[in-house]
Amino acid sequence: MDKTVLIFASVIFSTAFNLPLCAETALEQFESMGPKTELPAPRPAAAGAGEARLSAEDARKKLPLFDYQKADALSVTRSTPVAHKGCSVEAIELLINDPLRQLGEFKQQLIFYRSAKPGPHPTVLVFPPFMPQKIDDWSATHFTKKGYNAIIIAPSEALTDTSRPLNKVSDMLIRGVISARMCIDLLETFPEVDKEKIYAYGISMGGIRTSLLFGVEPRVKKALEIVGGGDLPGIIADTHFKLLKTLRDERMRIEGIADLEEFRTYMKKVTIVDPLDFAALRNPEDIFMVVGTGDRIVPDSYQKKLYAAFSRPAEGRYPLLKHSIVGHYPTAVKYGIYIDRFARFVKE
Repeated sequence: MDKTVLIFASVIFSTAFNLPLCAETALEQFESMGPKTELPAPRPAAAGAGEARLSAEDARKKLPLFDYQKADALSVTRSTPVAHKGCSVEAIELLINDPLRQLGEFKQQLIFYRSAKPGPHPTVLVFPPFMPQKIDDWSATHFTKKGYNAIIIAPSEALTDTSRPLNKVSDMLIRGVISARMCIDLLETFPEVDKEKIYAYGISMGGIRTSLLFGVEPRVKKALEIVGGGDLPGIIADTHFKLLKTLRDERMRIEGIADLEEFRTYMKKVTIVDPLDFAALRNPEDIFMVVGTGDRIVPDSYQKKLYAAFSRPAEGRYPLLKHSIVGHYPTAVKYGIYIDRFARFVKE
C-alpha cells in the first residue's frame, strides 16, 4: 500500500477550514445579510450576462480537446477503507500519463466516501475550490447521510501556481476535466456505484470545475454549482480573492502585461475553454445553481453570466436557482442546505 495515499487521506481530515477575512470584511458581510430566495426565472441580471454563448454546434467542435485514451490511466492504488462518521472512506491514487503529452506521468488523488447503506448508490464528484479542505470532507460526508457515495477529486495542479504561463491555464482546465472523466471510468467499475446516477458538486473554483465538467461529460447527469461562474479571464481580472490577485499580478509582471485591461484582452485570447462554452450542450433543468449577489470573490456578474449561458429564455427553461446575499464564504458554509435541496432536486 502506498503510504502517500494514507497520508493524503489524513491531511484531508485534519486540515482546518479558515475563512479568509481579507476578501470580505465582517462589516460587509453583516450589511449584506438577508433572506435567501429560490427563483424560478433568471432574476439575476447584469451587464454582459446576455452575451452570446457558443452554439451547441460550435461547442461540439471543442469537445475533442477533452479526448483521452483509457490506457493513459496507468495504475490505481487503493487504501484500506476506514470508518468515518457513519460511512467508510478510502484514499485512491490514479497514476496518469498526461493526455496532453506535456507533464509526463502525474498522480491524481481521490478520496472515496462510501455510503453505509446497501448499494448501488448515486455518486457525487466533489470538486474542491483549490486543494481539499475540511469543507470538502463535510460536504462529502453530508452526501453520504443522504444515501449517496461521494468522491473528492483533488486538483492535480494549483490554479495559483505563479510559474505557469497564462497561456497554459486552459491546459490545466482540460487536464482536470480529463482526470475527472478517468475518475468516472473507475467509478463505473465499483459495484456500490449506480453509474446511471453520477452527479457533480463544487463551491467557488470547485463550482467552476463542476460547471465545465458538466458541460463536457454527459455521464454527469446533474450538477450542484455554488458561487462559481463563467468567463475565467474576467473572474481573475476582477476578483478580490488575495491568492488569485497575487497570481494575476505576478504573471502580469513576468509576462510584461501593463494593466488589467491588457491582461483581460490577453487572457480572452489564450483561454480556449470555459464553462460558458459548453452550457448549450446540457438541459438547464439538470443544473442547480447558487448565485451570490454582491459576491466579490467570484464577482456576481460572472455567476450571472454562467446562469444566463445555461438558460433558454425563449423556451422558458432555466436552471434551478438559489439566490444568496450573505457573502461568498457564508454562502459556502451553508452547503448542507444546498445539498438537502439538491437531493430533492434530483428526485423531482
